[in-house]
Amino acid sequence: MMFCSLLRDHGDWCTGTAAQNAPLPLNAYVEGCVNPPCALPKGQEVVVHLVFRAPRTTTKMTTLAQAFLLFFPINYPLNDHADTCSFLTNSFCPVRANDVVQYTLRMMIENLPVNVAPSVEIRIEDDSNRPVTCIRVPVVIAPPLKP
Repeated sequence: MMFCSLLRDHGDWCTGTAAQNAPLPLNAYVEGCVNPPCALPKGQEVVVHLVFRAPRTTTKMTTLAQAFLLFFPINYPLNDHADTCSFLTNSFCPVRANDVVQYTLRMMIENLPVNVAPSVEIRIEDDSNRPVTCIRVPVVIAPPLKP
């Protein structure tokens, strides 16, 4: 189920000020994506699995998502899915330093125009707003799937 080559061949360090020095996850897998850029159909849910090592003990984590069109970041609302701790699949908060944590993010693709090719940054921050892990993946917003 995990797809290591997404990181090795296509994942990128996060370069924004808030995410400087954030480590890449140990593993990342976007369901339905074998070779980035990942095609994300508008109006559909995308599921992203991350495995990361907690750099320090933390009681709360928040997931943030941004789409980068050219160099312009667009914050992507995750609503309830921003609560990272609620979507851990092998652990729960608090997490201890060096714990290997599995996390699943589900987000709807709806606020971006079709046929644009942004990079999407998924960043997890701890209870002090320090980065825990971060990855930037190239995507293409595809037309909605026909029923």
